[in-house]
Amino acid sequence: MSVVVPGSAARHSVLVVDDSNLLRGILKEELEAEGFEVHMAEDGKSALEKAHDLRPDVILLDVGLPGMDGYEVCRRVKGDAATSDIPVLMITALNELKDKLAGFDAGADDYLTKPFFTKELLARLRTNLRVRDLMHASRRLGQSYLEILLGTGSAITSPFKVDDELDIILRQGLVAVQASKGAILLLDSEQGSLEVRGTLGCDGGPDPKVGDRHRISDKLPVVDAGGEGPTGIRIYEDDARHVIFVPMVAKEKLVGGIEIHLGARRGRLTVNEQKLLYALASQAAIFLVNARLERDVRSMFLSIIVSMAGAVDAKDAYTHGHSLRVARVSLIVAQEKGLPREELEPLLLSAILHDVGKIAIPDNILKKPERLNREEFEIMKGHPITGAKMLQHIRALENVIPGILHHHEYWNGSGYPHGLSGESIPLQGRIIHIGDAFDAMTTDRIYRTKIGVAGAMKEIEKFAGSQFDPTLVACLVEARRTGLIGDGLPEMTPTLHELIDRLR
Repeated sequence: MSVVVPGSAARHSVLVVDDSNLLRGILKEELEAEGFEVHMAEDGKSALEKAHDLRPDVILLDVGLPGMDGYEVCRRVKGDAATSDIPVLMITALNELKDKLAGFDAGADDYLTKPFFTKELLARLRTNLRVRDLMHASRRLGQSYLEILLGTGSAITSPFKVDDELDIILRQGLVAVQASKGAILLLDSEQGSLEVRGTLGCDGGPDPKVGDRHRISDKLPVVDAGGEGPTGIRIYEDDARHVIFVPMVAKEKLVGGIEIHLGARRGRLTVNEQKLLYALASQAAIFLVNARLERDVRSMFLSIIVSMAGAVDAKDAYTHGHSLRVARVSLIVAQEKGLPREELEPLLLSAILHDVGKIAIPDNILKKPERLNREEFEIMKGHPITGAKMLQHIRALENVIPGILHHHEYWNGSGYPHGLSGESIPLQGRIIHIGDAFDAMTTDRIYRTKIGVAGAMKEIEKFAGSQFDPTLVACLVEARRTGLIGDGLPEMTPTLHELIDRLR
C-alpha cells in the first residue's frame, strides 16, 4: 500500500473555540478564505460535543472560557480515545511561562498568545496538520506491515497447496505498491533458473506466463548465482520497462522473487514501499522454505504409509492397490459432500490405512477361497481394532484412527466392531465403508468375480439407510451422474501423488 500524505489541497476542518463573537467571526472569515472548513463553539461544553461529533482536523482553543476553562477542555479532548489525536492549538492572552506550561501539561500541541498575526496562526495550523498527517501515515504504514505479514503467514497453510497460495503472496506485493500486474517466480535449484509459478493481471503477449523460465541474471543482474558469499536482497528496478524484481531470500539463499509491473505513469518506489516489499519478500521466503521442508517430510511420511498399506494388499494378489482405490472413491464422496480440505487429508490417510490391521490376520483366513466359518469371521472382524491399536501411539495419526476403527459399522447398527448406528458412526468410517464396498464389488476377489460399476451402484443404493449412510450414497450417485465415477474407474489404481492432487 503506497502511503500518500494529504496535500494542502485537501479541505481540512477547524473547530474554533472562543467566547468572543468578534474573534470567532474574524477567525472564521480568515480560515475559510484559506480553504478551511470552520466550525465554532463559544464554551467548553459545546466544544467537547462538537469535537466528539465532528472530529475536526484541528482545534483552536481559547483558555478563558465560561464555566469550563480551556485547560480542562484540552485534558478531556486528549483523554477521549475518539478525539485524542486531534491537534489542539491554544490561543490566549495569557503569556506567562506558567500559563504555557499549564497548556502543554493539559495536552496542548501548540500555544499562541494574543494578539497574533494571521500568517503566524496559519503557519502554526498547517505545521500541526502536517505532523498529524505524518502520524496517521505512519500508523497506516504499520498497519500495512501487519496486514502483509499476517496475510503471508496465513497463506502457506499446507505443504500440498503451496502453488495455490503463491497468488496470495503476489497479490500482497501488488497491493503494497498499488500495482495491478505481476508474477511470482521460484528458483529451480537443479536447473539454476527462475520459473514463473503464478501471475496476476497478465493478458498474454510479452507479459509473464506460468511455466516461463528465466536466467537469474535476467531478473537480478547484481546477483552472482554461483558465488559462495551471501546473496544480496536489493530490489532491482528496471526503469526502462517500469518493472521491479523483489528477491525472496532465506538464510542467504535465493528462493525466488516477486516481479511487479509498475506502469509508465508512476515514479520510483518510495522508501516506505521498499520497506513493505522487503518485509513481504523476507517472510514469504521463510514460509516457502518451511513449506518445502514440511512437504518433503510429509511426502516421506505418506510414502511409508502407502508402503504399510501395500504390505497388507500384497498378502493377497486379488487386493493389490485396494487401499489406494478405496481412498480415491472416499475422496470423491467426501468432496461431493463438501468436506473442507482440512478434513480431506486425514480421510485420505485413514482410507489408505483402513485395512492395516489385516497384517495380523493369518494367511489361511485372509486368502481362504471360500466363505469364512463363524470362528474365522470373528478373527477377521478384529482387524479394525488391531489396526487402531497399531497406530494409536503415533500422535500424527490420531485424527485418522476413527476411519480405521469404524469402517465396518452399519448405518442400522448391525456392523462391527462396536455396533454403532446412524450419525454416531464417525464420518470417516461411513465414507470409507462406501469406498471399501464399492472396490470390493468392482474388482475380482478369490471367492467371487466382480459385478462392475453399474452393479455396485445398484447394490449400494439398495442398502442405503440400512448398511450405508443414505446421504453419502446420494453423493456417490451424484458423482456417478457427473462422470467422476465412470465404468473404467476400477481398472485404474491411482498413485499417491494423484490422490494428493485431489486435495489441492
